[in-house]
Parts: sequence; C-alpha cells; structure tokens
Amino acid sequence: MSPAGDASERLVTPVCPPLPRGANYRSASDLAPSGPLCFTDGPRDDPYLLASMTQFSLEDDPFFAEDLLQMEKAVNYRRWQFSIIAPHVNGRVVEVGGGVGNFTADLAAVAESVISLEPNRFCFDQLTQKTRHLKNVTTLNVASESMEQHVPAGYRADTLVCLNVLEHIQDDAAAVRMFANLLRPDGTVILLVPAVPAVYGPIDRRLGHFRRYSRNGLAALVSDAGFSIEKMRYFNLVGLLGWLWNTRFAPREKQSDGQIHFFDHYLVPWFSRIESMVPPPIGQSLLAVGRKK
Repeated sequence: MSPAGDASERLVTPVCPPLPRGANYRSASDLAPSGPLCFTDGPRDDPYLLASMTQFSLEDDPFFAEDLLQMEKAVNYRRWQFSIIAPHVNGRVVEVGGGVGNFTADLAAVAESVISLEPNRFCFDQLTQKTRHLKNVTTLNVASESMEQHVPAGYRADTLVCLNVLEHIQDDAAAVRMFANLLRPDGTVILLVPAVPAVYGPIDRRLGHFRRYSRNGLAALVSDAGFSIEKMRYFNLVGLLGWLWNTRFAPREKQSDGQIHFFDHYLVPWFSRIESMVPPPIGQSLLAVGRKK
C-alpha cells in the first residue's frame, strides 16, 4: 500500500470540469478567464490564480509541462539525477513519462534502444522534437495505464525507468505490476519518486501528485509487484529543506526560477559530491532499483 494511505486519502478531489481537450496551453498565462473556472474568496482577476484553480487531465495539464520546462534549466541537477540511475540502465529501455525529453537522450546514449511514453500533449511534442535525430528512440503519446496495448506485441524490456512519474498515477500499485509485465525475467525497474509524505504541500497538489513516499511504503510497493530490491536510497537532502520551506514557512504553488538557479549553480555541485560519499539519511527523493524475480 502507498505510504499516503488508501486511494480515497490520496485522491486530489476534482473541483471543476476539465477544459476541452485539444487546446495548446504553454503557460498559465494562456488561461485567460475563458473556459470553466472555479472560484474561491480570493481575487478573481488574477489569471495565474484562476489557472491554479482549474482541474486538468494529465494529458492537458499546463502546469506539469511548465514545471518540466523550468527544471530543464537545472542542468547540474539533471546530470546528478542521471548519474544516480545510469549504472542500472542497460539493453532495451522503456521510459515511463518522457516529459519534455530531459533524460531521454541520456538514456539513449547508454541503452540499446528506448521506447519513451508521454501522455501530456505539449510535452510529447517537445519530446519528439528533441529526439527526432536519435535512431534508437521511439516516442509514444500514451499514458502508462495503457502502455501494454501500445508497445510491440511480445516486447520485453531489459530496463524500465520511471523518474518522477509514479506520484502522478492514482493506482501506483497497479502501475508497478504493469511495469513488471513489460520486463523480461531478471529485468530491472528504476523508480525515482518524491519522498517524505510530511512535506506534501501546495506545489505537490498543483503538479498533480497523489502522494509522496516513505522508504517503507516504496519498498512494499516494489516487493509486492514481484521485484527483489537491489537498491533503495534517499537523494537530495538540501532539496528537501527547500521543499519544506516552500510548504511550511513560505507556502507557494510553484518553485521560483531564482530558487532553481541558486540550487542548481551553487548547491548541487557541492551536495552531489557529498552525497556520493555519504548517502543522506533522508532527502527530497527516493531511488528504488528492483530486479524482477
């Protein structure tokens, strides 16, 4: 079971009908007050506030795409994350949630082939553009829940990579079982998820996170899906402190560009070296590497 409790506790309750499909939202500013919006007692002429109160499906969610584009600028942080997972990647790879392609090219450089799945329409367009020159990458505009129907019949991957995606899936246990079905015997699953349920806050809700994970909760999820756990570790202690600040002391619904720039340029180079020598006892993220039994 997920550490955040049963599904009824994890759900982000819909408060508005979704906007029509097919619209191309590139930022919150595109959401001028047309379309179905939900109001509170706050100011009703603030487009950003109005946008933040609108219910979106993952396929159309502009905030999800906006966050990925924002994190795209954190070059040192992305390199650090990839250095953590790279030793476990090999052979034929399925990437669940390719996003805007922040890790896909790196995966392609160390893998025999990559099938990258991305449900968000805007992100998928970015992903396709970034990888069109890579002959060993195939991109599919599908959600993880239906991926078994879209990969080639009989296909079995050597490695399945799911970075910062599992928290967006309501039935995470079913998803991890599906990951196992797509792997060959002895295949590897790599999960990177947000950690520490106690710091779940406005940014998590805005990004469509159903939960954050505890170490025990993630371990149980992976084990119950038929994997033996080869590695489990916390990652990014300093990022957890920043997330705690944004959640408890200066509540906000998005990370600022200034915060990300400072973190990426001045903190990551130091903390990545420290954590490579001394894994932290807790962190913003949890890495789990499992081997299919």
